[in-house]
Amino acid sequence: AVVSTQSTGDVKMIRLIQEEILPRASHTPPNFITHVMTLLNRGSVHATAPQPLTTAINTLPLREQFAKSCFETLLQFSFYKASSSSGEVSKLALGTLLKRCQEVLQNYVKDEKLSGRCPLPRSRMAEIAFVMRAITSLIGSLQARRNHMTQVDVEVWDHVVLLYPYLIDCVTCNSHEVRETLKEALQQFKDLLVPPSLPSQQNET
Repeated sequence: AVVSTQSTGDVKMIRLIQEEILPRASHTPPNFITHVMTLLNRGSVHATAPQPLTTAINTLPLREQFAKSCFETLLQFSFYKASSSSGEVSKLALGTLLKRCQEVLQNYVKDEKLSGRCPLPRSRMAEIAFVMRAITSLIGSLQARRNHMTQVDVEVWDHVVLLYPYLIDCVTCNSHEVRETLKEALQQFKDLLVPPSLPSQQNET
């Protein structure tokens, strides 16, 4: 009961960050916002952390909900634009999210190989599927910004491109659901393979 209460409180805390703190980042010390992003990054790992043998089964969904809430918050604020100060929040959230995606992809491939024919825990399968959808959403958002001539940080593009080899490593995974979400993510990369227009070509049009 104590663990369940704590987990519920954690989810409420993430909702507070999502609704009250990050939207008002201009009135918050930058160091604090950095700490919040670190918290969200660590929180998104919560569902995959080893659980004590005494942990009750009915507490697991709350732990997964907490991890998902952290991940969703990072995704929500990756392209957040509400004021002139939102750019830094967006940059921090996006950078944290991309690093987390890479970690999840790496760990999933490694752990699936180690597990052999034994399937990974349900929470891990849900996590990797969620990450695949997040990558699909991220690339779609980046492409939309590029289509509207909105400048995207070069570092962001580099991070997204660096995810590609890790996605390829997941092609041979055993899960049908993961392969389906992987297919959607890989299809988004086709837009990143289009060569940029040369200045002379743009002038001609």
